[in-house]
Amino acid sequence: MRQTSLTAALVAAAALLLAACGQSGSSISEQMRQGDQKGYVAGDGTIESLAPEQRRSVLALEGTTLEGDPWSAADHNGEVVVINVWGSWCAPCIEETPDLVRVASDLDQAGEPVQFVGVNSRDSVPSALVFEETHGIPYPSLQDDGGRTRAQLGGLAVATPSTILLDGQGRVAARVSGAVDATTLRGLVDDVLGNEAGDE
Repeated sequence: MRQTSLTAALVAAAALLLAACGQSGSSISEQMRQGDQKGYVAGDGTIESLAPEQRRSVLALEGTTLEGDPWSAADHNGEVVVINVWGSWCAPCIEETPDLVRVASDLDQAGEPVQFVGVNSRDSVPSALVFEETHGIPYPSLQDDGGRTRAQLGGLAVATPSTILLDGQGRVAARVSGAVDATTLRGLVDDVLGNEAGDE
């Protein structure tokens, strides 16, 4: 597991975020909107974690769930939000799904203030719903809408899969580029929860 201090990395991510929002043509956002596999980027498993005093970027993710309901990260202020970018066509996504389900279920049963949400990539709604049902995913996922929802994540979610953790103020607290396992994910969530408790 490779952890890095993120001051420089988050500055780079912020620059990528601005570039993804402001560019056209061959940008990552444009590749996502094309809906083909040409822009697919595999993650390398890099894990990044920010101490509370280092967190600067607030992520205002919103979209429509696979069931057709509106969803917004702003409605979950005060909770740790775990965002997972996935696609049913993505082998590492399939591999990590049982770990995500296990951690989400364990945290829910423990009554922890944690909300999981998926961001689907390049699936039709019926295909994505079948994947969720097959794997028993207990949390909502946002529809792929030509890449517009995923583009809100900018340079923080270039790889598929990617997992991003927001703290209770909606600030980016951690990120995994590539598949994540249950132990790593639970450790990252517990760290952010511990920070939240320390701030009270």
